[in-house]
Amino acid sequence: MQDRKLWTTIAAALLLTLLTSAIANAQQTTMPPRTQDRPLEDRIASMERAQRDEWQKPDQVVKALDLKNGDIVADIGAGSGYFSRRLAQAVAPDGKVYAVDIAADILGYLNERAGREGVHNITTVVSRPDDPMLPVNSVDLAFFCDTTHHIEQRVRFYRKLSPALKKHARLAIIDYPPDSPHAPHKPEQLVPRSQVIDEAEQAGFTFVRDFQFLPYHYFLIFEKK
Repeated sequence: MQDRKLWTTIAAALLLTLLTSAIANAQQTTMPPRTQDRPLEDRIASMERAQRDEWQKPDQVVKALDLKNGDIVADIGAGSGYFSRRLAQAVAPDGKVYAVDIAADILGYLNERAGREGVHNITTVVSRPDDPMLPVNSVDLAFFCDTTHHIEQRVRFYRKLSPALKKHARLAIIDYPPDSPHAPHKPEQLVPRSQVIDEAEQAGFTFVRDFQFLPYHYFLIFEKK
């Protein structure tokens, strides 16, 4: 009887592990709801909520990026500027941030707030869903946070982005895995870590580092070949 209970427990644990692994590595099959369809006030409240600092760890993220004065960063899917403002301070006084988003209304908020906080090295870019609309050979780091799962044709998008990146420029991708306990979308609407790596490599980037200090996200670094 004891052996049977032990084997039942082991089998249940193994099944749970296999199911979790399957969820974590499943491909994205459907797109999440469009962020820009929500009221502007709701988007700002969500992106700027104070609790976000506890698990997004923005200061630690920016420190891990090892930015220096003069660097040019593109914050793709910048939204309200939660990261754009911090990135701008990290590359000041001579560097700047392109805050890229397809929603002009939230970039208007970003501009207003950055000006109010005395951050003047941010340039907003209203992009297209398939093109970040950045100048050629202008960017040292392209930064994506909670953005990649909203991009429908990611390999094509990365290839459109590539000409804007300088030689050996980096790509930083932070996003929720499908099995994240804090994810705002269904598992099939999120992009697993393995798929992110495969797609970035298809687009001509080399996977170089995996930071693991974020409790709900993966944080991956790539370099342009």
